[in-house]
Amino acid sequence: MTAWLAEQVLVYGGFGILAAVLLLPALEAALPVVGVLMPGQTAVVLGGMFAWHGHVTVEAALLTALAGAVLGNLAGYAVGRRWQGRLMARMAKNSRHHRWSERALGLIERRGGGAVFVGRFTAVLRTLVPTLCGATGMPLRRYLLWSVLSSAVWAPAFVLIGYVMGPAGPG
Repeated sequence: MTAWLAEQVLVYGGFGILAAVLLLPALEAALPVVGVLMPGQTAVVLGGMFAWHGHVTVEAALLTALAGAVLGNLAGYAVGRRWQGRLMARMAKNSRHHRWSERALGLIERRGGGAVFVGRFTAVLRTLVPTLCGATGMPLRRYLLWSVLSSAVWAPAFVLIGYVMGPAGPG
């Protein structure tokens, strides 16, 4: 899957790379199904690898990843706020996702903003926490603070991981 993504974004050069680094993390948090198919973190690591090869700058990859993470988190939060009643009822019925949903809800109740931070670094929680924070009524200001903080740590970490892996990756 990673090789396919690398081939697809290279067709469009730097624009394609930065579009993937922006859109995949954003869609991952806004629409959890996308995160299952292609984790946004993969695009961010690839952005770092492509930066090492000189297709984009490290700064552009980092800022784009940060923007994608924050925008996706806000979209996921808005979805949770908008459809909170339906969403919570559906999660209670869906036994397949019930375990992860319960885990995420418990984390939000116990840790609040800390759940947003931890969720950014955990694949399944990264797709669930934004929507659940909106659905449970976490105040937007508090959510946004933790979203920006976690994304400001996550984006550079994974862009730089990709940059360090650059010599071994696609170029």
